[in-house]
Amino acid sequence: MQSKFEDFRWDVVAGGAMILIALLFLVVGSQLTFGSLTRMGPGFLPVCAAIGLVVLGAVVALEGLKGETAVPELPKLRPFLVVIACPIVFSLMIEWAGMVPTVLVTAVLARMAEPLKWGWDLVLVPIGLAAVGVFIFIDFLGVAIPAF
Repeated sequence: MQSKFEDFRWDVVAGGAMILIALLFLVVGSQLTFGSLTRMGPGFLPVCAAIGLVVLGAVVALEGLKGETAVPELPKLRPFLVVIACPIVFSLMIEWAGMVPTVLVTAVLARMAEPLKWGWDLVLVPIGLAAVGVFIFIDFLGVAIPAF
């Protein structure tokens, strides 16, 4: 005999929560100027994202209705913490450390979301990201961020 927890359709709840959050964004975004594709107003992105989230939430809820019930696994805490930490570290470092050290530290930190497998990609990817970041943001766009 299964417990009520195991019979519960968590996908339906998740889809419903996504739809409710999207409707909140839709209400707030609709009070702002929408604009057009060529001259987007401040309400353009929230409204479009909310519509996409409503569709995605409906798909998740419908999949939950037709699928088998399953006990959800506990989420992994490490990737969650790394995703939260990376933008915080980036925003704290960028002004005083510069683009290259900040991107190197953030890229290595992002790799820590999963257990590290030491290889050349652990060195080459951060260096490549730093080089591309310097080229795009400092050289090409002229953003006033020091490289070092």
